[in-house]
Amino acid sequence: AQNSGVEQLKVDDLQLEVVIRPDALDVGERIGGLIQRIPVTPQGHDLVALSTLMQQIKAKFPQTKTATVLAQPDTSYDVLVQLMDAVREAKVPSAANPAKTEMAELFPDISIGDAPISVAKK
Repeated sequence: AQNSGVEQLKVDDLQLEVVIRPDALDVGERIGGLIQRIPVTPQGHDLVALSTLMQQIKAKFPQTKTATVLAQPDTSYDVLVQLMDAVREAKVPSAANPAKTEMAELFPDISIGDAPISVAKK
């Protein structure tokens, strides 16, 4: 049920948010809540899983071009840029030649903000 969160989305005006957490990426809809939580891997944030999810969301909401990336204060610039790139566009097989890839636009209009601070569990 990897894309069950995408299938559950029932909004007319998608307000996509990606919240960068130390232990995961929380992809959600501002009103509808969490779509999917993507845990951090030993290599860092799972940009492949994020890209796949962004493509699934784009397929359901092809007219939407905006997304908001919310970062914790200690998020590195490099991580922020990589995540913005994964939200903005994705490599997909070329329609003319499936052996080659081309860039597909996902959510190019990105706003950046501060993530709500998550309370550490004790």
